[in-house]
Amino acid sequence: MTSEVLPPSDKYVILHIDDESEQLFFAKTFLEEADSELEIVSVRTADDLMKHLDTCIDCIVSDYVMPDVNGMDLCKRVKRVQDIPFIMYTGRGSEVVAEAAFQAGVDDYVRKEADPSHYQLLARRIKSHAESHRRKREESRYQKRLEGVREILPVISSANTMEDVTTRTLNVLDEIMGYRNTCFWLINDYSADPVKRLGDSPELSLGVDELKDGITQRLLDDGYVLVVPLFMDVVYGYLTAYQATPFSQTDYPLMEAISLLVGQAVNRVKQVETISASEKQFRNIVENVQDVIVLTKPEGSINYISPSAEIFHYKPSKLVDHMWGELVVSEDLGKIAEFYNSSLAGNKGKINEYRIQGGDGEVYWVSHSWAPVVVDGVVKHVVSAVNDITWRKRIETTLYTSLEELEKANRDLNDFTHIVSHDLKAPLMTIESFSDFLLEDYFDVLDETGQEYLDSILKASNNMRELIDNLLTLSRVGRINTEYSKVDLNVLLAEIKEELKPQIDMKQAIVTGNNLPELVTQRTWIKQVLMNLIGNGIKFNETNPPRVEITYTETETGYQFKVRDNGIGIPEDQHEHLFKLFQRLEHTNHYPGTGAGLSICKKIIESLGGEIWVESQEGYGSSFIFTVPDGAVEEDADSQVGQAVHVDGLVER
Repeated sequence: MTSEVLPPSDKYVILHIDDESEQLFFAKTFLEEADSELEIVSVRTADDLMKHLDTCIDCIVSDYVMPDVNGMDLCKRVKRVQDIPFIMYTGRGSEVVAEAAFQAGVDDYVRKEADPSHYQLLARRIKSHAESHRRKREESRYQKRLEGVREILPVISSANTMEDVTTRTLNVLDEIMGYRNTCFWLINDYSADPVKRLGDSPELSLGVDELKDGITQRLLDDGYVLVVPLFMDVVYGYLTAYQATPFSQTDYPLMEAISLLVGQAVNRVKQVETISASEKQFRNIVENVQDVIVLTKPEGSINYISPSAEIFHYKPSKLVDHMWGELVVSEDLGKIAEFYNSSLAGNKGKINEYRIQGGDGEVYWVSHSWAPVVVDGVVKHVVSAVNDITWRKRIETTLYTSLEELEKANRDLNDFTHIVSHDLKAPLMTIESFSDFLLEDYFDVLDETGQEYLDSILKASNNMRELIDNLLTLSRVGRINTEYSKVDLNVLLAEIKEELKPQIDMKQAIVTGNNLPELVTQRTWIKQVLMNLIGNGIKFNETNPPRVEITYTETETGYQFKVRDNGIGIPEDQHEHLFKLFQRLEHTNHYPGTGAGLSICKKIIESLGGEIWVESQEGYGSSFIFTVPDGAVEEDADSQVGQAVHVDGLVER
């Protein structure tokens, strides 16, 4: 069994239905080769497809003509069960079929081609739909869990015993987070012991030092274990959850809120248990606990209050002989009637929350537990533990705010996705489809002018699709948070050179960058910046051979990188326009591209906390310089939302 700490990752699961085994085989082979993030599940009948249909499926690709059902009827059947992207993929279609398919609810329409290279286009379309579907699914799932976490705040914080804390915590993980196999661990004398289990959870005894990195997940031989530390001032223990697939990092912020609540509950219960364990040590204990310990007469006047009362900005000696109710905000006086009534009757009890007025004029939220001291059947005193839960109310307020912001972001994202997917992409796909029909069926009928017009339509539609993809990418940078990790830029550069190999080979370009550093950053984003700048250095270059060199220097907070080329250069009076969205410079208009690449670079670098600028003269090459912080983001790394920014094909200036 290994315990390597790994980031969560999984493939996009695509259901492909076709009644021809050969088509299923070729599609699976070439699509998975075109994009390693795709996992194709092949079925031959509609019944098999419906059996496989569940919340883990990201997209459906269907043939049009099949023995038992046609693709449009199957689409309607699927959409009645689940709103999932549906792509019609056929070699027997026509413009009439394409129009009918879109009316039936099909999200995309792709013609089968004899050339295997068309699978790359199909893979890109599949992935685009799958990414959008998974993003909406994850955001809906996160919203439901966020609401659930908000509702269980008092449930955990009101637990009175360690048994209550462990039971309620594991129930929350099961009912709210959907974690079926969990374990609650406590650390005593630097050794971890399992306190309570739910389901099948493997042994994973960890020390305090192994929990300092916050929430992590570990790969075992047969699955993944999520480790969630529980701590206040010290580490009290940790929670583990086990499942066969990786855990989503979108759950990390929710688990951090739960862990804080549980840590507070464990801390409070341990303090109360310690107080109950030894009456002789009562005064010494209560003078050091974080809770405010109050000793009152049955009618409510204060006999003793612990020094921790200073957290409410009161001198303990000034409160003796005063009624506890004098501290309570007038609107909440009715809540402590239970305290007075139960005390006089000799019953213990708890009030989950009410407000008191602090000595500094501020209002504090507290929870209040009490137990009477009965001698010969008579209540002599009442011992109360008053816990400052202002922090909890702030978390609750933050969760409410986060929920409202998430709901607004969801609405904005849905509006934007609708515009792009339907108002822009749908007619664009129609143009492309009908243009393909003209090329295939009427090319020989058109004269040379008509053929040129048709070629211009195809080029314009391709450019429009590229512009849409660039806008989507630009909108996601900074909004979609992804995982930070240690990145070896030498390895990253090797990957980039391999992906740019066609450009490098075509121009016999030379790309160098030796002994580059390792730094903590977002791998996908920094790779896209380097790929964009290197690609520009090769594309905008008439020198033989083109050269691109990457160098760096260390700064106080990270690194400064320089990507230098010997290309055509940029006039100084055009530098200020260089990073504007879709801004094409006059002397580069005959080069292909949309002009969005450097805008995306700028947004990525600024999202990482750095800056980017250019040093260049026309005819003397260009140097793009950018800074990247290192290590400063490590503290926030565990709270990022794990979705990679998809920015393929944007290597342009």
